[in-house]
Amino acid sequence: MFVNRKNEKLQEQRGNSFNLIAQGTEITGDVSTTGDLRIDGQIQGNVTCTAKLVIGDEGKILGNITCHSGEISGAVKGQIIAKELLQLNHSASIQGDIEAMRFVVEDGASISGKCTTSKSLGLPGQLPDVKLIAYEKPKAIAE
Repeated sequence: MFVNRKNEKLQEQRGNSFNLIAQGTEITGDVSTTGDLRIDGQIQGNVTCTAKLVIGDEGKILGNITCHSGEISGAVKGQIIAKELLQLNHSASIQGDIEAMRFVVEDGASISGKCTTSKSLGLPGQLPDVKLIAYEKPKAIAE
């Protein structure tokens, strides 16, 4: 069989573990993991996940999120940064700014904040040079 060494190495860096914060569980404090994370409970603190983050319908986060990729069906009050794809399902409720390389928003999802997509989630302030074009008032066809 053919093996893609690049994808294999990325998978190793992100970790092979799966973590679950079940419904009825409440955590106060920051959560950080290198493996996949599913949240069906509540977290009051920042969440850092270098793999895939899934927030279920009943999941709630009051804090900032940084993840490799994510799928949100629950509620988030805080900034979200996804280095790859972020998917907001129909039941998602977001209060805060979103920054992702790509994101998908299903009909019914609620967003209160600024959404930014970027191919490079590097340092802020490193924006490409934009050439400004002077606006000219159109001339009347018949004068």
